[in-house]
Amino acid sequence: MVVEEYYQNASDVRKNWSMTIDSVVHERPVFVNRTHDRVTIMDMNVLSELLANYNYHVVLDKEDDGSVTGFVEELDLVENAPSKDECLSKIVLGMKDYASDFYSDFNYWSKAPNREHHVPYILKLLISDTEEIMEDIVCRDGKN
Repeated sequence: MVVEEYYQNASDVRKNWSMTIDSVVHERPVFVNRTHDRVTIMDMNVLSELLANYNYHVVLDKEDDGSVTGFVEELDLVENAPSKDECLSKIVLGMKDYASDFYSDFNYWSKAPNREHHVPYILKLLISDTEEIMEDIVCRDGKN
């Protein structure tokens, strides 16, 4: 929990919105207290740095028909395609679609016991382009 002295009152933040945003972008995150609600405002670079160590581990299995099935361990996502490269492309598209769906109903999914651990991965997907996502995929061969 953040020490009380670091919190700014929501009314003060609202009155000084432009200065607050400038502070967030050029100095540091801001912690805001509004009655019982506590929030953080941070620059995207800071968020990106916080999420830097979250990678997507993909298990690739060669199927009997020659196709490749990929399983994203962190997101319980499975895709199949004729080749490894096509499978990874489908995985990235599937991850983006999943992140969009998750974010659309964030209040529900972020509290679901079997999905709440997806939150940092979803946030990372939402702020990453396709190339960045590909760089964060760590592949390993499956049992086949």
